[in-house]
Amino acid sequence: MLHYSAMDARSERVTIRELGHVALFVRDLDATRRFYRDILGLAETGTGKGGRIVYHIAFDVGAALDDLAAARRWAETHGLEPFGETPTSFSVRDPDGHEVELYVASAVRSANAG
Repeated sequence: MLHYSAMDARSERVTIRELGHVALFVRDLDATRRFYRDILGLAETGTGKGGRIVYHIAFDVGAALDDLAAARRWAETHGLEPFGETPTSFSVRDPDGHEVELYVASAVRSANAG
């Protein structure tokens, strides 16, 4: 299992403002709901078919579409291939093939309001 913490502020990287969401495949939906919703207090945003691996992580990378464009340039500079693009997000894959979505939250709210 890997654990991550804040990196040295001097290193070049995309700015991650917060973890947006994680999508999980699970074996026992009721137990998973009790743990994440009832114990940890997280909001459930949807359900799908069962399983047992993490397949999707999302990070808020800014407040404007310019921030998203900068994140895309950063991803491409680091050899990552963006896919699954929407007006306010795109995804890349980590070395294990997990989908990592980068999005701009304020632009998401503006797009949904319009």
